[in-house]
Amino acid sequence: MKRKGNLYNNMLKMENINLAYNEVCAHTRNKKKVRNYKEYKCIYITRIYNILKNKNYTVGKYNVFTIYEPKKRIIVSQGIQDKVINHLISRQILYPALIPCLIDANVASIKNKGTSYGIKLAKKFHQNCKMKYGEYYILKCDISKFFASIDKEILKKKLVKKIKDKDAIDIVFKVIDSQENGLGIGNMTSQVLAVFYLNDLDHYIKENLHIKYYVRYQDDFLLFHQSKEYLKYCFLKIEEFLKKEHLTLNKKSRIYKSTNNFLFLGRNKNGKYAKYRDVRRKLKKQKYLYESEKIDLMSYITSRMCYKSLLKL
Repeated sequence: MKRKGNLYNNMLKMENINLAYNEVCAHTRNKKKVRNYKEYKCIYITRIYNILKNKNYTVGKYNVFTIYEPKKRIIVSQGIQDKVINHLISRQILYPALIPCLIDANVASIKNKGTSYGIKLAKKFHQNCKMKYGEYYILKCDISKFFASIDKEILKKKLVKKIKDKDAIDIVFKVIDSQENGLGIGNMTSQVLAVFYLNDLDHYIKENLHIKYYVRYQDDFLLFHQSKEYLKYCFLKIEEFLKKEHLTLNKKSRIYKSTNNFLFLGRNKNGKYAKYRDVRRKLKKQKYLYESEKIDLMSYITSRMCYKSLLKL
């Protein structure tokens, strides 16, 4: 695939800035902030346009907080101006340059895909393997501290191979370099860049290891095969491949028999969420942690939102 050019100028189009601004407002839950954003919309949009036109963008300060469920994660957030520019970089630079090179099995942060598509694909592969092989095996992999472990220099080299627009590369690199360790969870650019970072692994698994049934959501992925021994070989080859990317698999990565029960994206192999009691228990735990001042309000709210969304599935 040819490197993409003429990307930066798309961020200067008023319709694109307006679209990104509306998108940020739509995902802002604080009603008072939303009213403020709408009241001063023209001022914000004009300022953003001038910053981008003059190519003097400086990434603003991050608000960093921690959530503890479903597992401990460091989350980052920014002000309205940075959020809008972050969305513009994602929509107008990263999406057109990176999304076309991704394989169909990569389901995170892509339009018309996401968790529901990933669950559907995994369920389909279970059914196909059952009909084709009867007994089969699944290698379930999860990368340890994925976002924080992403190597910025390796990521930059990957991006240069896909983007030839110097201004576009410069602003993307500014965002990457503004984050302390790896990529911070919470930014739209981080989601897209993380999806892309493992693109070479996707191609390696499909084209070199010849795994027909494969699905990945960020750092959580499944390989289906009739041979347990071959999946053991794949496990070792994936570990070797990830070393070059400065990543490691966590201890939860293992091979399951088709009759074993395990969760992928919070669902079992039949596509059903099987841990309602655990979710309710963890909601109570979050309430206790907040009331005992062991976590702050932002962490408490974010964790509750994550688990309540699971209860609705």
